[in-house]
Amino acid sequence: MGLLDFLSLRRKAPDVLPAYTAIMAQARRPDYYGAGKVPDSFDGRFDFLSAHVHLVLRRLRTDGVAREEVGQALFDVFFRDMDQAMRESGVGDLGVGKRIRKMAQAFYGRASAYDEALGKAAPARATKAVKARLVEVLTRNLYPETPALADAAGMADLAAHLLDLEKQLAKKSLEDILAGHVFDV
Repeated sequence: MGLLDFLSLRRKAPDVLPAYTAIMAQARRPDYYGAGKVPDSFDGRFDFLSAHVHLVLRRLRTDGVAREEVGQALFDVFFRDMDQAMRESGVGDLGVGKRIRKMAQAFYGRASAYDEALGKAAPARATKAVKARLVEVLTRNLYPETPALADAAGMADLAAHLLDLEKQLAKKSLEDILAGHVFDV
């Protein structure tokens, strides 16, 4: 490795803050939360935000950039935000690192489950079978200990919402996403 190769490792990460802000705004819309839908808790918000971040990473993966700079930068901003949220909620410095590791594992598990439900190619074909698998994944993620509290119609609405967002994302360029024009709604 030459000197110039070493210096290239210190390239500035792309600015994904506008994209992340748009993703977070979409995932935190109040109409998704409440009885039978997304639980209005730290875990519920994390799970639904994870689903939205994953949809964008799936979109980036179609361009071959999800595992490169943009995808990694988005992942990093997401987890820096989660770190900050935990610290603001009173989690001590010693506990934050352990929780972040658990959250990262949870994110990867959920991403795998979403990919299994949606299929490897983005955007997913919005068939009844895909929607049913997505409803199962959402119910399992949002209500892991109490699936009976999930409203079937609410979960179906959330699944339809995520499928619609993935369809919208397919039309977005990388430049649109980075500029924060992630979703049309």
